[in-house]
Amino acid sequence: MKILAPGTEHTSIRNRYLRADYSTWQPGQECEVHSHDDAAEVFVFLSGECEITVEGETRVVSAGCTVYVGPGEKHKLKVPGNRPMEMFLAVMPNHEPTHTFYRADGTPYHRNRQAP
Repeated sequence: MKILAPGTEHTSIRNRYLRADYSTWQPGQECEVHSHDDAAEVFVFLSGECEITVEGETRVVSAGCTVYVGPGEKHKLKVPGNRPMEMFLAVMPNHEPTHTFYRADGTPYHRNRQAP
């Protein structure tokens, strides 16, 4: 058993089955559009708000919401407003390459994202 808790030394797990982390993002922080080949991702929002775009559909979600992103679905997150956003995320299964990113012309390329 491994217990994860925000604000402790055990905030993430990485093995071949799962990559999961607690994370705090600051206002304005965002990530590149990406997807995960043959892996699903679940976001559980704990505080603040997140502007999340999945396959071109954008929504602002707040604490208490959970978002599922299926394998291969392009997605992007951004923190709107002036409050930090806290979340727990899990990608299942965890394999390399961890991410597929997209160039301006839409061409995909693969890259591993480093552990926090």
